[in-house]
Amino acid sequence: MNKKEFCEAVAIAKSDADLTKEDTNMFLGFGLVDFEPVTVTLKQVAHLIRWQAQYMNGQWDEYALNEVRTYGRRRFVIIP
Repeated sequence: MNKKEFCEAVAIAKSDADLTKEDTNMFLGFGLVDFEPVTVTLKQVAHLIRWQAQYMNGQWDEYALNEVRTYGRRRFVIIP
């Protein structure tokens, strides 16, 4: 996942788009050393971002956002 794709996923995550139907099971353990790259859509990454980085009060955890960006660079392959 490159910077442009990450920014697009963040924009989707911060919008009011309904992402509840997006499957995110393939992301389980994405921070582990032996995690293999997965092919995903922008909406799936947006759902992951929303799950990982949005607080219950609507604020965003910048550390968690950075974590998704860092690991996603080499582990998430975005398909159209």
